[in-house]
Amino acid sequence: MNSYASSDGSRLKQSVIESLIKKAKKEKLRQQYDDAGFNYCEDCGVSNGTYLDCSHEISVKKAKEMGKTELCFDVENIKIRCRNCHQIHDKLI
Repeated sequence: MNSYASSDGSRLKQSVIESLIKKAKKEKLRQQYDDAGFNYCEDCGVSNGTYLDCSHEISVKKAKEMGKTELCFDVENIKIRCRNCHQIHDKLI
């Protein structure tokens, strides 16, 4: 079965998790835009001429392993980062 536990004991299917993550990322971008009038990297401040990613502070994989699937779609667990800062955060460079 392709479902994962939340801290309240409920289980969510992967397809539901993915849909909720997508909504949470849109909400995070909307909140930042509403607050600042534009989107920018929360780490380095770059705002134009670069791709911005929605990065999880606690990764989706780790949240699932911990049985706290709700962190996957918690707006407070998402940070907007430029591609470079995202790769640094994920220790890819």
